[in-house]
Amino acid sequence: MEYPNARKIDLDRVDTLLTNKRGIYFWIDRSDNTLVYIGIAIGVGGLKKRIAQQHLNPKYLEYRSEKHTSKDEFQLKYAIPKFSKKTGKTKYGIDKSAFRKAIGRMRKLKPGDETVNYIKTDLMLEVFESEDVEFIKSMEKHLIVKIQPKFNSAHKNA
Repeated sequence: MEYPNARKIDLDRVDTLLTNKRGIYFWIDRSDNTLVYIGIAIGVGGLKKRIAQQHLNPKYLEYRSEKHTSKDEFQLKYAIPKFSKKTGKTKYGIDKSAFRKAIGRMRKLKPGDETVNYIKTDLMLEVFESEDVEFIKSMEKHLIVKIQPKFNSAHKNA
C-alpha cells in the first residue's frame, strides 16, 4: 500500500533511517499488502523513539500489574520476570505498546522477542514526517475510522 509522501523504512536499518521528527506511521502486512496498524509519534524523540526504542525493542515491557487486564491472559502466562532490588519482589512484564499488545493478543505471541520478531518478519513500515501535531492526530483518527486496521483499537467504529 502506497501513501503519498510516506517513506518506506528497511527494518534492518531502522536506527539509521528514522529521524527524531514527529509523524504518522503505517504497518503493512507483507503477505497481502493490507494496512494493519496506524500510529503516531508526537513525543520527544519522534518516530525514531516510538518505533526503534519501543515497538522494535523486545525489552520495552509493562511491569505494572495494574496495567495488565484479562485480555492479556496469554502474555501473562509467559510474562518476563524482573527482580526488583528495591522491593525484593519479582515483577512480571508483558508487551507495553498498544501495537505490540494487540499483536500478542490476536496472534497468541509471547511478550518481547516473539512479538518483535513477528513485526520484523511479517510487516513492512512506512512513515510520514510532520511537525504539525494537530494534523498528525487528525490524520491518524480519520484513517483509522476509514480503514479500520486490525491491530488498532482507538478511534475504531467512531
